[in-house]
Amino acid sequence: PNIPFQMLLRGANAVGYTNYPDNVVYKFCELSVQVGMDIFRVFDSLNYLPNLVVGMEAAGKAGGIVEAAISYTGDVSDPSRKKYDLKYYTNLADELVKAGTHVLCIKDMAGLLKPTAARLLITALRDKHPDIPIHIHTHDTAGAGVATMLTCAESAVVASLQGTKLDTGLNLNNVSEYSAYWEQTRTLYAPFECTTTMKSGNADVYLNEIPGGQYTNLQFQAYS
Repeated sequence: PNIPFQMLLRGANAVGYTNYPDNVVYKFCELSVQVGMDIFRVFDSLNYLPNLVVGMEAAGKAGGIVEAAISYTGDVSDPSRKKYDLKYYTNLADELVKAGTHVLCIKDMAGLLKPTAARLLITALRDKHPDIPIHIHTHDTAGAGVATMLTCAESAVVASLQGTKLDTGLNLNNVSEYSAYWEQTRTLYAPFECTTTMKSGNADVYLNEIPGGQYTNLQFQAYS
């Protein structure tokens, strides 16, 4: 009862793959809060602002914490890629803050956010919005996720921060016990892993830019 629960809300699509009337989205959020949901990460895969705002208002009216998410694509550190540049993301963030979000989220579904781009993006967002919490969600498809997280947050990664001003003070031996536990646990679930063709990081994602959820769906369909 004392742990905040978070869910993903697809804006005007609620938790489905179709459009719903606004009153359905509002009622869904109301009932979700009643049964114990706390935080609503609201996103739209195309960053379509009207869809985002419907979900944000529904979650907020229900009494939930609103975490508006910006779906990340492209590479803000590459000046030749102009469609989704830094200004695109900062402008969208401005609109989400204006719409009343409590938390700002960068939702990097394909794991495309490189460390250099992360530094540019998070610095720009923090400069414009010094008081709002920023939450970074990435996929480690290319294997660069840890470096990106260090660049974004520079906290909570125990071994990498030892001896720095951000040292967590956690004992690495204790952390290693958790690692051993999860290594064994994963073997129990191995038969159910759907990414049977990709067991490690793969930098191909920087070329195909396929989000993690889409990759697993595509792989399963092709395999079937």
